[in-house]
Amino acid sequence: MYPEAFADQAWEWAKQYDDVEVTIINYEQAVKAGMGGLVAVGMGSARKPCMVIFELNGKKAGRCPLLVGKGITFDTGGISLKPGANMDEMKYDMCGAASVMGTMQAVIKMDLKVNLVVIVASAENMPSSTASKPGDIFTTMSGKTVEVLNTDAEGRLVLCDALTYAERFKPKTVVDVATLTGACIIALGHHTSAVLSNDDAFATSLMSAGKQAFDHAWQLPMGEEYQAQLDSNFADLGNIGGRAAGTITAACFLSRFAESFTWAHLD
Repeated sequence: MYPEAFADQAWEWAKQYDDVEVTIINYEQAVKAGMGGLVAVGMGSARKPCMVIFELNGKKAGRCPLLVGKGITFDTGGISLKPGANMDEMKYDMCGAASVMGTMQAVIKMDLKVNLVVIVASAENMPSSTASKPGDIFTTMSGKTVEVLNTDAEGRLVLCDALTYAERFKPKTVVDVATLTGACIIALGHHTSAVLSNDDAFATSLMSAGKQAFDHAWQLPMGEEYQAQLDSNFADLGNIGGRAAGTITAACFLSRFAESFTWAHLD
């Protein structure tokens, strides 16, 4: 699976439904739109990044929920190369994207008659002569600048542009889903997801839903004191905050791009 292959499959799948609209933002369009995070992650690969937007029109009044999925179709770590052991599993780094697209499919099959928007930010993170490097600074779609201190912290870079793009839909709530940090596995193991949010009541509702679905989540804190770990000498923020609280600082990074809506992050 590659980013454009995902987009092609999404397009073919959506054609069978009259009430689903698909928009594909290709590499050139992403560059023109100023999606510096998405472009930075994908610029080292011959397989160019893209963004796929699904809109389900259930003909309901009011603002709709919105889902964002991390679609890194393969993650070598880029110039900050991962160890070779188990790297084959990095084809699963698009499971966030698969989850949110699967949710859209389930909503349609159950004929729930709801409005729903799903955004998938997809890239292949590869090392090459054109890849982004540690120390590079990119301007995201929001206008915020990011110093890339580690190219293996790439998921948050594609997600931040997707979160900014989400603003145009004026969503009721936003949930992003991502295989974002190895730190989450250290904290919670393989059986429980972390949920972090700018709204505790929303986080509680997600954990309750997860309990009903036997898909458990546990809320981690996300206080202002953690934000300081993302300080950069050269940009608005760095893309990593050090070894301490890696899952929390990753969510803190995303929260900087989710200030205009009720948002939660599932790691």
